[in-house]
Amino acid sequence: MKNIKFLLFIICLVFFLNVIFFNCSFATLYILKDQEGKDIWITNLENIVSKYEKLGYVIWILEARGLSQKSFEPESISNEPQSPLEPESIDSEPQSKVALPPTTKPISAPTTKPISAPTTNINRDKMVDIFKANALVKWTTDSQMVEYEIKEQTKAYDWVIKYAEYSDILERSKQKWGNDYVMVKYEYEERLKAYNWINQQKAYPEIMKKAKQKWGVDYVMVKYEYEEQVSAYDWLERNKDKNPEAFKRASNKWGNDYVMVKYEYEK
Repeated sequence: MKNIKFLLFIICLVFFLNVIFFNCSFATLYILKDQEGKDIWITNLENIVSKYEKLGYVIWILEARGLSQKSFEPESISNEPQSPLEPESIDSEPQSKVALPPTTKPISAPTTKPISAPTTNINRDKMVDIFKANALVKWTTDSQMVEYEIKEQTKAYDWVIKYAEYSDILERSKQKWGNDYVMVKYEYEERLKAYNWINQQKAYPEIMKKAKQKWGVDYVMVKYEYEEQVSAYDWLERNKDKNPEAFKRASNKWGNDYVMVKYEYEK
């Protein structure tokens, strides 16, 4: 009987010791939330939390006694817009002195005109919140890269709002890259550069017309198509007399698709 009482005493003692040590060693957890109150990340590393605290995230502390919010003052993010990038003027390559394709006549440059900068229904503060959330997903615990990503995205967003004048080019860039405004800005500049280059081309208007019909307002591809077709046409003018039968056969098959005529001719 005494052994049974002693065993019960030992069991009770172990139980109370476990309760005491469990309450004392309860780990402190930090919960990061965005400004809309959505949970972004949970960690128990206080040194990492202090870095994200500076970026404006709401920090909640989960301890044994309950859940409480940690107060902080977020640092402002530099939002100076980048100086406008003027698109380069790309001079046309000197054309070979050969006859133009039949029935071609010089045509005027495209009639697309600049319009006023587009308006946006998403305010800047909300976009910065989106940049924060995306940066945290992309770089997780690398707070330096998180901060850099937010700064670059905000800078690109400000540039787009201030300097993007061609709405059709901007919309296609946004459709491709969504909220990645660094890439939206890059895509917009590349398309604008191609658009300006196209406007400078005066030779081979029929080739340019077909390139526009094929690719529409995708000016990068219009430029590429035009250059490929002109290069193939010039090559055929220099080499078609070497094998007239092959040239005739290829021309009958592919018409004025000079890239395919050249391909067929070389087979």
